[in-house]
Amino acid sequence: MKRRELLQSLIASTLGVGFPHDASAIGAVATKDRFGGWSGKKFKATGFFRVEKDERWWLVTPEGNAFLSFGINHLTPDLWKQDYNREAWKKRLGLADLNGRKFSPALRAWFLQTCGEYGFNTVGMHSSLSIVNTPQPVMPYILPIRFVDIPHYKQEIPDSNFVDVFSDEFTRHCDQLAKRLANPVRDDPFLLGYAMTDCPLLTEEDCRERPDVIGGARRKARIGWPRRLRNLGAEAPGKKAYVETMQRLYRSEISDFNATYGTEFGSFDALALARDWRTFTDLSNGNETRDNIEFLKGVVTKYYQTAQDAIRRYDTNHMFFGDKLNANTDAADTILPITSNFTDVILYQMYGRYAVQKPGLDRWSNIIDKPIINGDSSYTMITQHMPRPYGPVADNLQDRADWTGEFFLKAFARPEFVGWHYCGLIDAPNLIARKQARQHSGLIDGHGEPYPKLNKVLKACSDEMYQIATRSR
Repeated sequence: MKRRELLQSLIASTLGVGFPHDASAIGAVATKDRFGGWSGKKFKATGFFRVEKDERWWLVTPEGNAFLSFGINHLTPDLWKQDYNREAWKKRLGLADLNGRKFSPALRAWFLQTCGEYGFNTVGMHSSLSIVNTPQPVMPYILPIRFVDIPHYKQEIPDSNFVDVFSDEFTRHCDQLAKRLANPVRDDPFLLGYAMTDCPLLTEEDCRERPDVIGGARRKARIGWPRRLRNLGAEAPGKKAYVETMQRLYRSEISDFNATYGTEFGSFDALALARDWRTFTDLSNGNETRDNIEFLKGVVTKYYQTAQDAIRRYDTNHMFFGDKLNANTDAADTILPITSNFTDVILYQMYGRYAVQKPGLDRWSNIIDKPIINGDSSYTMITQHMPRPYGPVADNLQDRADWTGEFFLKAFARPEFVGWHYCGLIDAPNLIARKQARQHSGLIDGHGEPYPKLNKVLKACSDEMYQIATRSR
């Protein structure tokens, strides 16, 4: 079956629709530039990646061509040299020793070839750039720059990790990190931009106790920024910011504040002096929930402003994506009106079929006019060595392929959607020590054998990605 016939067949089976009759003419003579950009849609070349809206949102390559980001995550080298698959990868990579100096270049060559086969054109924020970008980048990539260490997946996060972002110490920390990471790549045309924390713990929903997380174990509740900062001493800038926020919300009426919290402060100055005065949150208390959200917005504003300023001191050429916000909780809906004031792109993570993600995409695009990238998601299935895979679980490989094709086709047809970064490349089964509790499904099994149905659907979709994006326009 020819490529276009295959894609039309896929669309018929997953969407129930087909391309317009003249779709085959779209980009028929268009070529790709060295960044993977599509010459069928031209913009001003600036020498670096950027965004532009013209009928729909686009990423734009340094050469001025339209670009949609189909990325791959989790190029983590240890997955390729486990006890169960080491011999298979020695053979595939043509190596006698996976721990020698030839491993990284051999893995890089295989990775780039595999990306070409699937149509991936971006290295996502969850990959080993030391492998991919050595000796120099040849694929667009996102550079992680983690100013705070509060990701959703870690089992243990000390309260102190919810740092006082209002402090001079945090400003210095951001400056030092940006100088170390951003300054050396400021002139790299392959760099898309900077992403910060992987689904940071922001809201009470993010921070609540979880019976089961990615690592598999029960996770205790986390304190979060509002509770952490409001319980600091009067000398802390974050505590001062909290008191100022409460004084504004309660119109300087300390009695009203006391009514909400059941406290007996004589003044807001007394609140400022109170350390560890309320280490819990009563979620049934509507005013307290409101107060925490309002203060969290102020915290995130300060966090983003400080982080962006630090990056811009050393690099004014590249985009700022901010955190990859968790849309499987309420974080994205709560914080996007704040973070979108600073970022070039809305970067989110959501695991779910297209019908599950669509309401969020609809809400965000109705209130925020920015391009959107799903920075990490996929569909999975149970196998012998992946009894508890992370993500939406399909009954079989055909369903998994259908869900994958459905999301690709429907998401990239949206005018604000400019990227999907797939999680991940090869299986991470329970044969790996750190994956015994929860596993990740890949496009290729741990020994290097592809799942043909997934290969077929992703290759077909990626080959026609720009036609999908322009077919209704």
